[in-house]
Amino acid sequence: MKYSRLTLLFLLLLSYSYPSYSNDKMGIHHFGINYLEPVPGASLVRPENNIIIGFENQIVLNQGEISSSITVSGSKSGQHNGTVILCSGNKKIIFNPTVPFETGETINVRISGRLLCFISNELNEYSYSFNTVKKFPSNTYSLQIQNQNNPNCDQISSPNPILKNLPPGLPHLTIITNTDPADGYLFLAPHHFSTYLTITDKNGNPYWYSMISNSLSGDFKKQPNGNLTYYNGVQRKFYETDQNYHIIDSFYCGNGYHIDLHELRLLSNGHALVMAYDSEIVDMSRIVQGGDTAAMVIGLIIQELDENKNVVFQWRSWDHFAITDALHECMLSSYIDAVHGNAIEEDNDGNLMISSRHLDEITKISRTTGEIIWRFGGLHNQFTFIGDTLKFNYQHAIRRVSNGHITLYDNGNFHHPLYSRAVEYALDEVNKTATVVWQFRHNPDVFGSWGGYVQRLEGGNTLIGWGGANPAITEVQPNGTIVFEASYPLGVDTYRVYKLDWNGPPIFVNNQSSTFPKTYKLNQNYPNPFNPTTTIEFELPRAGTINLKIYDITGREAESVIDNVHLDAGAYKYSFEGISLSSGVYFYQLIADGLTISSKKMVLIK
Repeated sequence: MKYSRLTLLFLLLLSYSYPSYSNDKMGIHHFGINYLEPVPGASLVRPENNIIIGFENQIVLNQGEISSSITVSGSKSGQHNGTVILCSGNKKIIFNPTVPFETGETINVRISGRLLCFISNELNEYSYSFNTVKKFPSNTYSLQIQNQNNPNCDQISSPNPILKNLPPGLPHLTIITNTDPADGYLFLAPHHFSTYLTITDKNGNPYWYSMISNSLSGDFKKQPNGNLTYYNGVQRKFYETDQNYHIIDSFYCGNGYHIDLHELRLLSNGHALVMAYDSEIVDMSRIVQGGDTAAMVIGLIIQELDENKNVVFQWRSWDHFAITDALHECMLSSYIDAVHGNAIEEDNDGNLMISSRHLDEITKISRTTGEIIWRFGGLHNQFTFIGDTLKFNYQHAIRRVSNGHITLYDNGNFHHPLYSRAVEYALDEVNKTATVVWQFRHNPDVFGSWGGYVQRLEGGNTLIGWGGANPAITEVQPNGTIVFEASYPLGVDTYRVYKLDWNGPPIFVNNQSSTFPKTYKLNQNYPNPFNPTTTIEFELPRAGTINLKIYDITGREAESVIDNVHLDAGAYKYSFEGISLSSGVYFYQLIADGLTISSKKMVLIK
């Protein structure tokens, strides 16, 4: 049968006006588009979401030409104006709506005009649609950590005497084994009522610490740029500090999502990789017989933020994973944590690997298209395990190491008997094989039901953070010999541990010197004014019970930096964060053995 050119063009338009992302990827690529977010046909999209269009070729139009070529309209909200941003080497366009979309509506995106030349010389327009979430859940997901009893707690010995100078709220790290571990400082964020950021030397001696919040916070580490980052559970943000512990930046998710505490990765191009947990109401009766008609289901969002905090890449589990992929979750429950992502790794080829605990899966994702490249572990495993009949489950922390292998922490919540391990796989991504080349199982067994981290150190040693278990930290040689091990008291949580080189100043200055100050001295804080971190230094000529308190301009106590702590004679340096305080004038006061030594003024500007 023969068709006229007009008929052929009409058929072509029917084929590609509303392409299916899962079934018609080649059609999208044929038209020069290699990435769309939200994906065509997507559901449960947040009303605050932006629109990202990625092209195979570089766009050479100006913003005015691009803006006139993109039309965005909602079935309820009508046509939307917005800001257009050209990014990613002029191969991506971001459309940020001026006003958010409405819930429960269909959004249509239409490309026409000069921009259409980058898609097709034949079509009059290219369009696709997606759907926003119908309603928001009444409550949101929060990470709950339960302490686990562990028989190894009997190994804990008496506290190290050096800890007598530390505040009583700072958990004591007790050394069990110490036989020449690798160089570097341990970065931890122990939590017990409050969370402390702590840096200790390789022997477990305190080097620097700061109490940041009374909520679960963490993922405290040094980034490749040399700065520190950590998650603050009260502010629900990651903060970046310079090497003097002064906050210089903060990170949060875009598109209406709240950033999650599990991972922040700063990249060499100035971008950041973050994740969010997305709570949505799902009628599970349409998926499984007897399912809750209004279950709260938790999905996973991965975002890449550019240097201006624009979302330039977004990946949603709703578009790629089935809720029933979570083998260990009860599908009849009113609450289903379907993914539980806990790690992001930029692979050597620039693509991303993510760890999804409740899928028992490591997933590799194309950073260009957003498509899944492979799935390792879990229900949809594509790899043949060699030398590992056990396989991993409920894992944490995926990392590509220098030899090209990957390491992860296998929590082993469904191993029989229960135990956790560090494991290293050699992945053949072409032939889809996963060979165990190294693993460490503690003797006696250690079971950390949550958290945990595995880090391959320079020189070949491996550092293991056991998450919800004691011991908390173990460092082993390649042959499995333990060279360092330490524990926190029962009830103290530590999500991850890192060993990294560090040149920042210690919190104690000359505290062990035999030459003591002759008089009490309280120095002016610096910087001053500050936002929100400043440093306070003081000197003590003799030991005593010390208080360092912050007061507002009315004389009301605002913060207690040091609260009835016994300190030896020496010089001290404390980092104070005014995150919970509002802008204004404050006074800080040093009190020794009940006597006020000195007071000085500081100014917080936010």
